This record gives sequence, structure tokens and C-alpha cells, in this order.
Amino acid sequence: MTYFDYNSTTPLNRAAKDALFDAVDGQWANPSSPYKVSARVRLALDTARENLADRLHGKGTGMVFTGGATEANNSVIRYLAEILPQEKGLAISAIEHPSVMEPANHFFKGRLDLLPVSPEGVLDVDHLGAVMAAGRPGAVSVMAANNETRVIQPWGRLGRICRENGVAYHCDASQWFGKCPNYRFDNCDFLVGCSHKFGGPKGVGFLALSENWYGFRSVFGGPQEGGRRGGTENIPGILSMVAALGWADRHREGMLAQKDHRDVFEDRLIRGIPGLKCVGKSAPRLPNTSFVILPIYENLRWVTKLDVKGFQVSTGSACATGKTGRSPTMRAMDFTRGESRRTIRVSSGPQTGPESWADLAEAFLETWQSLKPDASCDGLTEVISV
Repeated sequence: MTYFDYNSTTPLNRAAKDALFDAVDGQWANPSSPYKVSARVRLALDTARENLADRLHGKGTGMVFTGGATEANNSVIRYLAEILPQEKGLAISAIEHPSVMEPANHFFKGRLDLLPVSPEGVLDVDHLGAVMAAGRPGAVSVMAANNETRVIQPWGRLGRICRENGVAYHCDASQWFGKCPNYRFDNCDFLVGCSHKFGGPKGVGFLALSENWYGFRSVFGGPQEGGRRGGTENIPGILSMVAALGWADRHREGMLAQKDHRDVFEDRLIRGIPGLKCVGKSAPRLPNTSFVILPIYENLRWVTKLDVKGFQVSTGSACATGKTGRSPTMRAMDFTRGESRRTIRVSSGPQTGPESWADLAEAFLETWQSLKPDASCDGLTEVISV
């Protein structure tokens, strides 16, 4: 098996495994209990919080551990809807992940601004400027990098604009951590990360708060996480997540090297499959990801045939599974319904070598040749993302 769906989820890296097993065996006590064994667990939790905050150039007092990015994003959007004045709305990019898009539509109904993107999938900052000038938003939510196209958004510039205008900035950076070197989200008020996107376990993530928003609360019913999120902390998951990010940072060169392997892969596909398009090729993008539109044949047929050959790829975002039609990203970038049925996302890990990329390119070309005789049978049924 050659795995090329790292943007969906990653295997546990070595450091994450060791930290997880050590914590399950030796740090299972409740950190809120009053005895010595719990005090040691509390110390491990506090140390992990400070280590993570240091990596993000923030303060541990503003770090909240969560059950993942979906929980954190929902909590932030709900909180903003509760505390912002009714005349103030929320501005989000039209390509946000469903964990932002759906709560935004629910909690900010009637006061939501969708910010358009360019044909390459980059946010239109000038449009945000016009929305700001009109005084509508009390908060802005724009991701660091898109989960489908892997195109990087101008989050640094957006944060400065928001700070200058006294507007809260929420950034879902789930796809950023472990892939890119810069973690300085200094102007971000709500910063979200997700463990299983960078080699940690599922079901754990973090929300970093700026000092302006230390009053944030999401889950009531306990004093945990500074009173911001009640419930006993998932100590093994948290310690494993922080260890995973440390490992990913130490192997950052391997991830950055994926860009060269990916570019060679894309050039091979463009030469070998007439009409194939690489989305965002001229835009800034994550180094490990290729998002292509195939010229013909449904993407699920490609995924199935590639899987048989031993390669795991995706049609797009795993969080779109079970939904029909175009995703918000595809609508915002004006993909046709036909194009949306022919998208494939390939994403690698820091230890994926050039030979694996070359083998995948060859598998694509072999699949292209094997599908050609079936052209007359190619259906027009709707497909889902997996």
C-alpha cells in the first residue's frame, strides 16, 4: 500500500506513538484530582500546553485543548454569534471547511458575508476591504490553506487588516501545521489546529486564543482548560499530539521536499493525459498536495482502480463524504458539475520518496489507458467525496 491521502488523516508518527503508549500506562490519573499521582499528570499537561504555545509563539494561558478542529471551529463561531452585537456579522471565505461554513450559516443567518476567491482559489482581499469599509463584520474567518485545493490563503495580511480594524480574526489552520515552516499567526485571535493532520491521534486538537479573547468559553460544567472547556482532559491524546507536532517540525525538510516530487508528478501527468488540469498550479500552495481535474471518467472510478494498484488517493475532502453536488470550494471557484465529478486530490507525507511519486504517476497513466475502452460506458451519475 502506498498512501497518498495525508490531508485527510495521517498515520501516527514515531514520537506520537511513544508518547501515547507512555501516557496510557503511566499518566492515566485525572489531572484535577488532589493526590500526588494526579499532580504529576497535571504537570505533564501544563508542560505540554507550554511547549505547544512556544511553538506557536503564544502563551500557554491562551491555549485550549479540544476534541479536534470541528469542535473548535463550531465553538468559536457559536461564541462569536453570542457576544457580537446584532448589527455586526461574520465574513468568511467562500471556500471554508464545512466545520466553519455550516455553523456560520446557522448562527449568523442574515448577517453572513461570503468573501469570493480568484479562479486559482485565493481569497479576494480587496473585497474584504470593501466589506470592512462598510462596517459590517465584527469577525472574519478565513482558513490558512484550503483542504481540497491546498492553495494557501493570505492569512498574514488578513490578520493585520482585522487587527487594524478592531475585528476578530478566526483561522482554521488544520492543513497548515506540520506542512509549512511559519507558525507566526500573531494577529490571529482564534487559531485552530488538528492533531491527526500532522501525525498525531484523532479526536484531539487545540484552540489558541489571543489575549483579547481570554474570556472565551465553549463547554460549561467544569473548571478544566481555565474554565473554557469543561470535561476531563484527554491526557494521552494531548501528550501524543504535542509530541507529534515536535516530530513533524524536526522532519520539516522532508515535507518541504515534497514540492519537487509533486511538481515532477504533475508534469508527468500533464504530458501523459491530454486535457488534465492542475488546480492552483500558479498560486502559493502546500508542498505535499496535487489537486487535478481529469479530462474524462468519474473520479471514483479512478480512485477504485488506483486502490487496486495499491495507491490510496482521494476525490477531495473527507468531510464531504455522503454529500452530493459541488463542495463550497468547487462552487466558489466556478467548477462545473462535470469537473467536480472528475477531481482527484493527492497528498503525501514527509517521508514519501520520489520513487513513490513516480510509481503513482505511472499508475495514473496505466489507469488512463485501461479506462479508455470504457469511454462509451462512462456514466453521468453524481459522485461523493471519500
